[in-house]
Amino acid sequence: MKMIWLGLIACLLSAQTVRVGTFHKASVAVAYYRSPLWAETMKSQMAAMQAAKRAHDTQKAKELEDWGGKHQELAHQQLTGEAPITNILEALAPAFPEIAQRAHVAMVVADLPYADASVQTVDVTDFILDWLKADEATRKIVQELRKKP
Repeated sequence: MKMIWLGLIACLLSAQTVRVGTFHKASVAVAYYRSPLWAETMKSQMAAMQAAKRAHDTQKAKELEDWGGKHQELAHQQLTGEAPITNILEALAPAFPEIAQRAHVAMVVADLPYADASVQTVDVTDFILDWLKADEATRKIVQELRKKP
């Protein structure tokens, strides 16, 4: 155990550069909501709503309708930066190890308000778009979004 701590301390004290993946949140939000992953979620919710309506389960149908409205509002707020993208990050969690490996980064973070000179940031937005299977139309939208401050 002592050797592990000594190794960890030595690693932390070294002047090694750490590569950290960052991404453009609005672009990721657009790509997520235009992705096959989100389409599958919507398809499932719509099927559940149709089943509830066929079963005359008005309570369940109302809940599902409310879910749709809340997610539409959340998506809008995420695109404008007014809401966190927590649900998107949860959906992307399985992708991050692969993305980190492809980008040669130690980690992927949503926000990095400060980093000292030992940290090199790498934009992994395009890797995320690849994982989400973003089409050309989505990539054009993202390209325009990334031009904005």
